[in-house]
Amino acid sequence: MILSPITGLYPILDAQCLEPLAGVSPTTIAQHMATLPISVVQLRCKGNGRQACEFMTRWMNALRRHCPKVKVILNDRLELALALDADGVHVGQEDLPIALCRRLLGPDRILGLSTHSLTEIRAAEAMQVHYVGFGPVFDTSTKSDTQPVQGLDALATVVQATHLPIVAIGGITQARIPSVLATGAAAVAMISDLWQDDWSRRLTVACSSWQQAKVKDKTLGDESPKPPLFFNQ
Repeated sequence: MILSPITGLYPILDAQCLEPLAGVSPTTIAQHMATLPISVVQLRCKGNGRQACEFMTRWMNALRRHCPKVKVILNDRLELALALDADGVHVGQEDLPIALCRRLLGPDRILGLSTHSLTEIRAAEAMQVHYVGFGPVFDTSTKSDTQPVQGLDALATVVQATHLPIVAIGGITQARIPSVLATGAAAVAMISDLWQDDWSRRLTVACSSWQQAKVKDKTLGDESPKPPLFFNQ
């Protein structure tokens, strides 16, 4: 068994959000990620089956080759996760049942679930998930079918109410990282604020912001970290 926590910056490589960077290869981005303290990424493509297969295959190949220590989670596409030997799957409330995902993935792959309320998190506690995403914390334009904005107070409440690691998501920018970390969230998922022309600087600054906020949080004491996650290698 090895220690592999879902923690820190959790970049989501979304096909639509990456369109402005069409001239930047997955290899270039993967190589830069390898220089940063990133432990997990998510691949997301809301296109048809062929588009999703091409997108995720291309990115999986680049990530495996250039930053092999990074865990790769596929959004929703369970069949592709199995075919590409991904490290796990993240699903929403209306996607495939958690029990089916766990049975097909086996006991060791990472399984994440989107939640939008304490009620949904309570239900997730009885499921075989490794972490839950919670949000949207702030207003976001990344998804058109988002739930109501939850806010930092709700995020802090659910973090304290569950043993599951919480990944904050929705409208998170570099400037908001310290306030998100202050709630006790295990990780921060970022999408549109990362994938712009100066993407390499944004990735670097986001990682640095999380680390600096974490150090500051430790100096203030009273830190109650979530228990680490363990996966088979």
